[in-house]
Amino acid sequence: MRAMWVTGLAIAAAAATACGPTDELEPKLREGSPDVLAEVLPRELFTPIKGDGQMLPANKTAAETTAQIKADGYDPRDSYSSYQFTSAPGDVDYLPGEADQTQALLVGWPGGASTHSTFFAQLLKAGASQVKTTVVYVTSSSAYNQLLSALYKVGADTSKMSFLQMDLDTIWMRDYGPLVTRTTSGGYRVIDMRYYYGRWDDDVVPTRLAKAWGVPVSRPPIDGEGGNFQSDGAGRCITTDHILTQNKGYGYTSQDIRNIFKKYLGCQTTVILPSLYGEGTGHVDMYNTITGPGEVLVGQYSQYDDPQNAKVVDQGAAMLKAAGFKVRRVPMPTNYDGNFRSYTNSLAINNAVLVPVYSDDQRYESQALSVFQQAYPGRSIIPIDATKIITWAGAIHCVTMTIGN
Repeated sequence: MRAMWVTGLAIAAAAATACGPTDELEPKLREGSPDVLAEVLPRELFTPIKGDGQMLPANKTAAETTAQIKADGYDPRDSYSSYQFTSAPGDVDYLPGEADQTQALLVGWPGGASTHSTFFAQLLKAGASQVKTTVVYVTSSSAYNQLLSALYKVGADTSKMSFLQMDLDTIWMRDYGPLVTRTTSGGYRVIDMRYYYGRWDDDVVPTRLAKAWGVPVSRPPIDGEGGNFQSDGAGRCITTDHILTQNKGYGYTSQDIRNIFKKYLGCQTTVILPSLYGEGTGHVDMYNTITGPGEVLVGQYSQYDDPQNAKVVDQGAAMLKAAGFKVRRVPMPTNYDGNFRSYTNSLAINNAVLVPVYSDDQRYESQALSVFQQAYPGRSIIPIDATKIITWAGAIHCVTMTIGN
């Protein structure tokens, strides 16, 4: 099945090639099958927020939050089959773990994050060297050229990357991208959680890709982002209590959340951790990363840096230990300016682990990298400067999606 999945990605890219440009010097920008959906949600239902010139944070903006409140409980997406919730599939076995071997790396580049192109180029250079398939979804030729220039400057091997054109709102592929589960029959199923109200191009990406790849897709009755969900590949999952806050309109209890994750994502157990106080996304990857079956790295604040969140992360570590996880602690950089720097917003990708580092707080960097090396013996630990991108509430994990074996 592994070979079939990689072939499926290749077929999707080849099919897109048929309607793309024919420039022999740069032949890799292709139309990403924009017609795979039976319908498209009308743009007039939302205030326009997309476009190559914009940069949206990983958390909801005030305008997006206000728009959702004004919707008064009515979500227009409920009227469109490509966005509607679906019944539980019944064939999901598990979601591959954060530290499992990776078949493919997916990244989205709408072009509005031009000041972060070097960060993306360094990330893609390191990540693409670890996998057979790297797909970068871009919104336009200008976005493509912008990123390509940055890739050339850092000496990245672009022959290992495919560039497909697709409508996107933001760069946060982890949050809106496809969660590709393995089924009990050995196949694949895409799980598409509902993304932020208003970012409708992002929200439909998993369903769009599932149809292009020819695999089934299920959409659980829950609002959630991939950055607030992690699996260890053995039926143990983690999230934060932010998932309860954003789904309070459905009246869900903690057990309801666990049941949904079990039915749609194969989580036999789900630990619901406290979210960081004052951090905009509420995501679990801001202070946790699963490093293997039953193993996790948990951030640790000093009392000097953040006494309130020091208690939060210690509580989270205690909960994970009580749930049977082996817990390692890694220091947390400063958040004095409201930017929640995090080493755990990292990416394990085959023989390497990409770890965000910060030029404006290097006090704990060597210690953190040493902890990562202990947690991932035999893998290369590659630091990538995330000083600028973290000001938009995300880092390496937030802008990447991996497809495991």
